[in-house]
Amino acid sequence: MLIIFPTKKEAKASIPNITLKGWELGILRGEYRGYDVIVTGVSKTNAAFASAIAIDRLKPQKALLAGICGSYKGSGYSPGDLLCLERDYFVDEGMMLPDGIRLIGEEGFPVTEGNCAEFRPWPKLPRTEGNTVSFLSSFDYLASAYRKKTGASVESMEGASVGLAAQRFGVECFHVRAVSNYCGERESQQWDIKKAFSALSSFFQSSL
Repeated sequence: MLIIFPTKKEAKASIPNITLKGWELGILRGEYRGYDVIVTGVSKTNAAFASAIAIDRLKPQKALLAGICGSYKGSGYSPGDLLCLERDYFVDEGMMLPDGIRLIGEEGFPVTEGNCAEFRPWPKLPRTEGNTVSFLSSFDYLASAYRKKTGASVESMEGASVGLAAQRFGVECFHVRAVSNYCGERESQQWDIKKAFSALSSFFQSSL
């Protein structure tokens, strides 16, 4: 199993005693209970690059992406909730039209089939779907547009990219996220990163 985190902070919050050192091409690498751990860096671009390099070099049979996410208002998920994603969309690979988002896949240029990456469900965790974005939904109109387009419940910046890399290499991939905040207007995001980190830490202690 290859364990993947977007940031060093998420890795250390989830696995408090982990040691991370520079590895290939600036990627941080560590070890947890015999599993390789890497840190990709934030964004779709870094996630695609680092996860592809790690999968190619380390040749895992399975991969797990873990980190924090924002939930869309009305999704039913709150800070501290731990979820597994079964599907993650490249929701902002497209254009904004007066009636909403149109994906480039709908113009005949899909990033991948269905403009999403699919993941294996993690046992006993609630299942949902996510949006992977470069342009964060820091106001309600955009959050609503993203959610309306795909029906996703949560938003992150790396999920679909890691899923796509795993898919291309034929590696079974899981995606676990802890909600840290709500999407939308910044003054009402209600961040509680401590709850999110606590949920991730409990998950790693009990599940791996």
